[in-house]
Amino acid sequence: MNETPKYPKEDEIKVEWTVVHKVIIVLSVLIIWPLFIYKADMNDNFIKKLLSVAGLNVDIIGVVIASLKTPYYGLFFDGGKIEFNRAKVEKRYFQLGMWLIALGSLFQALGSLL
Repeated sequence: MNETPKYPKEDEIKVEWTVVHKVIIVLSVLIIWPLFIYKADMNDNFIKKLLSVAGLNVDIIGVVIASLKTPYYGLFFDGGKIEFNRAKVEKRYFQLGMWLIALGSLFQALGSLL
């Protein structure tokens, strides 16, 4: 009954992909791209629309990745090492998400300017 809490190893600290995260990404891809293909016509605006739609889709994925968090492992008497490792993992995913958002915004800007 009084189990000692198990310290997670550094490689065991990972972000949690919840059902909501997965559903948002899958639905955005399954709704946006078939609709784009159905409505696309090969005219002068095709590249503009492609860049804008791709940028929006990359933005959505970036937002989802930036919002990923690690689970709470509990209180440990380790001087904050687990919290430091959690913050490091979350920072990596947040930065990746922000880079994807920037890339998606660049695609959208190119689509608007062409």
